[in-house]
Amino acid sequence: MNVSRQLAGLLFALPLLVGAEAAAGSCTTLVNSQFSWIQQNSGNYIYVTGVSLKQPVGTVGAVASYFTGSLTGYVAASFYYNPTTGVITQVPARLTSTVNSGRQVFNDRSYYSTYASPARWQNFSAFAPDNIQLELDATGKLTLILNSWSNTRVAITSPTCEGNVLSGFAGTTAHSFTFEQFYLG
Repeated sequence: MNVSRQLAGLLFALPLLVGAEAAAGSCTTLVNSQFSWIQQNSGNYIYVTGVSLKQPVGTVGAVASYFTGSLTGYVAASFYYNPTTGVITQVPARLTSTVNSGRQVFNDRSYYSTYASPARWQNFSAFAPDNIQLELDATGKLTLILNSWSNTRVAITSPTCEGNVLSGFAGTTAHSFTFEQFYLG
């Protein structure tokens, strides 16, 4: 069984397995832990690893991706007043990463490696990554900012959490993320 099939199987199974347990699970504990970690020390970072699976549509097959990035900054909650409507809106606090600090690779971007013998077909080409940023807000909404695609924002707005895994959907695309706290002092 090749690596792309194993990853596809994991991507299909993870939301189902995690979703069953986490349907009633709040992300408050996981999100609060990440905010607390970043605010403790300016040398604290959060390494995020994620996978996504987009179902086939028409003649386009399923697309799986793998991405990594680091949350490094904290932006405090703020309020916005709209003078036209007279409405005050709160913008939640969020953890951020810098522009182009993350990478995303896809199963449908592959290459033929002739470096070693025997030559091999490689999915998830390291030579064709997209640049991304990440944001995690205090409500648990996680946003991927696709820097390679005009800064398009993909938001997972109603995630579920189990342990250190945050999972959810953006449209019909399933996403799962893990968080690793580390110190670079």
